[in-house]
Amino acid sequence: MEAFRQFYEDAPTSIAVPESLRHKRLEVILLVQEPPASEPPADLKSLLAAMPDVGDDADFNRSPDYGRRDTAWDS
Repeated sequence: MEAFRQFYEDAPTSIAVPESLRHKRLEVILLVQEPPASEPPADLKSLLAAMPDVGDDADFNRSPDYGRRDTAWDS
């Protein structure tokens, strides 16, 4: 299998196929690269502040602790 990879900063209207790949069965995959994301937050506090506020406080409540029931002790 021969692979050919080419990156374009400004994609042309048509893309030339190398001579070695012409008249062969060919799979073409076009991937659009997203622009690079902005700089990640430098410290933990700013990272946590940048997280989306999702969910209700009730979603994170602890379930009630009913303790041990009917515990029999050997004495």
